[in-house]
Amino acid sequence: RFEDFVKENAVKKGTPNPAEAESLKEQALKRLEDLNSMTINETNASFRLESAYESVREAIQSFMAKEGYKPYSHEAIISYSLERKLLKEQEAYEMDRMRQTRNDINYRGIKIIVPEAIKAVSFANEIVNNLCKV
Repeated sequence: RFEDFVKENAVKKGTPNPAEAESLKEQALKRLEDLNSMTINETNASFRLESAYESVREAIQSFMAKEGYKPYSHEAIISYSLERKLLKEQEAYEMDRMRQTRNDINYRGIKIIVPEAIKAVSFANEIVNNLCKV
């Protein structure tokens, strides 16, 4: 539950910040645009998955900023998106899978194959474009 993250101080509740919300939304869209301008190959597949994840995270976090929430946990962002119905259950599951994969890239040095990166970019396009037109 999202409220549990607030109680555990993994999310701080403050004043709604529309400027931050708009900035995060723009950043998500620009990151996605940049991502779509690049080819995906064996050398950069891991980086492309990371960027796809970050664009979705920024889009969701823009909604949180509108309500005055500042997350310190990626899991809290996913919980928020599910409770606020920004993502469907299967989409939240996919987002969490991408979060775990991103952590494996950053902290364990795993490599991602091209089809997985392509799937992540496709997912990011669908979600970010849907969220940012709201």
